[in-house]
Amino acid sequence: MASLEAAFTGAVASSVANVAVYPLDLAKTLLQTQLKQSAEKVEPIEENETYDNTLDCILKVYRKRGLSGMYQGMSTSVLANFIQSFCYFFWYTLVRKYYFRFKFTRAKFKGNVRFSTIEELLLGMVAAATSQLFTNPISVISTRQQTIDSNGEGANTSAIVKQILKENNGDIRGLWRGLKVSLVLTINPSITYASYQELKRLMFSVDDFSVTGQELSARQNFSLGVLSKMISTVITQPLIISKVSLQRAGSHFTNFQQVMFYLYKNEGLLSLWKGLRPQLAKGVLVQGLLFMFKGELTKILRKVIFLYSNFLIKRH
Repeated sequence: MASLEAAFTGAVASSVANVAVYPLDLAKTLLQTQLKQSAEKVEPIEENETYDNTLDCILKVYRKRGLSGMYQGMSTSVLANFIQSFCYFFWYTLVRKYYFRFKFTRAKFKGNVRFSTIEELLLGMVAAATSQLFTNPISVISTRQQTIDSNGEGANTSAIVKQILKENNGDIRGLWRGLKVSLVLTINPSITYASYQELKRLMFSVDDFSVTGQELSARQNFSLGVLSKMISTVITQPLIISKVSLQRAGSHFTNFQQVMFYLYKNEGLLSLWKGLRPQLAKGVLVQGLLFMFKGELTKILRKVIFLYSNFLIKRH
């Protein structure tokens, strides 16, 4: 029950948070996937709109596509986030719980058993890798929808799936394009949640397995979410850029190493962190809102379950 509760509240909170900041998500994807033409013309670049910064990107998208264009591909993106968050929180909570029981039974002193930072990272990576296997095709479709330079024409899910299958000669594995870098990127949520757990203990002396019953406020959860996401985003930004570059429409890259080499050679080292501002803005807002909403939703859900249980008891 605890695993399903965490999965449901985490998925709903993530979806609401992503809807709130979707134009930022679109802007960071467009900024990260625009490439400079190389002298050798290794990577053909379509003559699409170019963007200077986040605000410039949002304004140009609005002028060209209208308000609806700023939310192009949102339904698929939100669905991907919902499924990914549900899978992640479900597996993360389940794996963490059983590993805690295993560690507790092997402890010499039955006292306060805690996970190390390395253990938190590994548990998070197991959960994230499992969820990526299910959600990578939706992520590919969402990225394609965001990077199609049109007024939404040809951006519907069925058209994109047909296009991907055509590009890969009917091979369905094309829907799992970028899976390798996605699996490497499992370190991102792992760093986020490991940072969250460590910061929670350091700043508020609260642990998931403490018996005090102390709960963090919405403001505290938001602050922890922002700080933990900033740490993970800065560390993994080159991999994030590689992933969206692989999955974008018209990409001719075959692996994330090729993307990173191309960017370094043609745009310099700092290009591996391009789009960092909107990525951080989107990431920290989503993560902060996610932890805040998840904490509040958990409290509400537990109250509802408690009231419903009392109602059933009184009836019988």
